[in-house]
Amino acid sequence: MRFSRVGPHSWAGIGEGDDVLHSYGANQGFVRGKRLGIIVDSGFHNRAAREILHRIHPGTRTMLVVNTHHHSDHVFGNSVFAEAGAPIIAHEKCGRSMHARSEKVLAEYRGSDPHLSRLLKNVRIAYPSLTYDDLLAAHLDNGLEVEIIHPPDRAHTDGDSMLALPGERVVFAGDILWVGYHPNLEDADVQGQIQALRLILRLKPRRIVPGHGPVSSQREVRRLIKYLEEFEINTRSGLRRNLRDDELVRHVIPRWSWDWKMRWLMESYISNLAGKN
Repeated sequence: MRFSRVGPHSWAGIGEGDDVLHSYGANQGFVRGKRLGIIVDSGFHNRAAREILHRIHPGTRTMLVVNTHHHSDHVFGNSVFAEAGAPIIAHEKCGRSMHARSEKVLAEYRGSDPHLSRLLKNVRIAYPSLTYDDLLAAHLDNGLEVEIIHPPDRAHTDGDSMLALPGERVVFAGDILWVGYHPNLEDADVQGQIQALRLILRLKPRRIVPGHGPVSSQREVRRLIKYLEEFEINTRSGLRRNLRDDELVRHVIPRWSWDWKMRWLMESYISNLAGKN
């Protein structure tokens, strides 16, 4: 993971790769006050959690963790922070989804591959200890304003959170924003995700930390909106024409995004769509 400063008091941890052993390239981040810090997403395994804990720790006496949504690559490191006494904050629907799915997903990962089994051996599911509804606003002990925002509609999931720092014009977008990666749409509502991306634009950030991909600007937000709009149009027309398999994939995925990472996941998603129609 590569760390870079995105604001006077905020840092992004940028993942690499697009396979499960590299956490699908999931990002993390942290915000530091005088003695209070906020972690944005705990990562896929304990090693990722400890790496960011080491980064934020000097001078930080109290920590909070914000889970941007329930997917494993963003929450499986929670127990490292819970054991250090850090409250875990998430939208109430994220908490429900974790209770319903996380233990099962962890068992499936452990049973699927010996390398994954070793990587996740000491992972313990730690659930959110604090949940909120629409908006949670606070100030760190250095006066920095922090807003945890839930989009009005289902976006990447129904329990998404974004963390905004209005004074630094920084947004940690979670998996609402993907940059250079095809988005995971398995729990998404495409129109809701487009609306959440437009909400990010209304916040007027200078730096945006996506859930996957490099630190970005508003330009990349507009680019993903374009991708999702084309994806919806192409999907409808492809299914109407009864396209299948590779032909449907080539029709649906915008040509200009063909070299983005995690195309394999989007191809699988499109194949499942075809099977339902």
